[in-house]
Amino acid sequence: MLPVAKTKAVGMKTPGCAARRTPALVALAVCLSPAFVQTAFAQEATPARVTPAQVVRAVSAMRADLEGMRFVMGAPVATPSRWQVTDAAPRHALSTAKTSFAKVNRLAFEVAGEPLAQMPASAATPAAEVLATVAAAHGGLRTLMARVGVEPSTPPRPARDATWADALVEIVEANRQLNEMLVREFRPEEIYDVIIALLGHVAGVADAAYPPLPQLVVGKTPTDVYQRLLDCYELTHQAEAGRDMRVLALNLRRERRREGVPSSEAYDLSRLLLADIVGMGESTPTAEPPYPRPHYIYSAHVHRLTDILAGMLATLETVDQ
Repeated sequence: MLPVAKTKAVGMKTPGCAARRTPALVALAVCLSPAFVQTAFAQEATPARVTPAQVVRAVSAMRADLEGMRFVMGAPVATPSRWQVTDAAPRHALSTAKTSFAKVNRLAFEVAGEPLAQMPASAATPAAEVLATVAAAHGGLRTLMARVGVEPSTPPRPARDATWADALVEIVEANRQLNEMLVREFRPEEIYDVIIALLGHVAGVADAAYPPLPQLVVGKTPTDVYQRLLDCYELTHQAEAGRDMRVLALNLRRERRREGVPSSEAYDLSRLLLADIVGMGESTPTAEPPYPRPHYIYSAHVHRLTDILAGMLATLETVDQ
């Protein structure tokens, strides 16, 4: 495996935690913050009208380079587990592409000691933002490859037809491979921060108060968190009725059969759920939930927050009816 830069990446704190940060750490923290899900991206070369097929082509080219980098690093090949998605919107692809952007920068930080993907300017449409974000992530990966002497790979033949569901699944697969290449897996506290943001948005949409913090049940795993997030997605589907939006149509039953889900995939799903909750309304998030932040955060703490989130989503469904 390539030598990992000697940095303080292992001890990096997520936004909201007091920590001394170098400029590189600050740049990386911005890419990983929950607020990043709502940030617009684009780059000058992005065409005015972007199709899902263009996005699939761009992601396929990035995945080819990821395979070349993975081979040199000696990292494992991601286990194939393609999502079954029947409907998706550019919003979902954008949220997942931003996660790819953040993961490329995390990989660059681990290998080269600094994030290398550059944030482009804002775009006119969500579809254009998706393509620009993928291009920015791929550009950061290419820069990293040049740093360590990995030759670019030959991109696959372009896709002629594709849907936004196809584009989303391709980006998810790229994220899974990035997960295998990262030394430091996404930690429970990073998922915790996304759930905190989710609670704020749900409280704003439902105009609801926060419930008391329930007792902590220890022994929870990332798979338990992932399963509870799937429950939250099912409740979100029930709450979307009468709203002019499309919640991600993921095969929840199939996903519930999975075991040994890594925390990075629970993080990815939480970011997608945040994108859908934000899409439910343009409400400003309420104040951060009044729950004390644990000094050490485990999957049990994240699972407790997802229990609260599920209860508030159920309330949102009741209010809408």
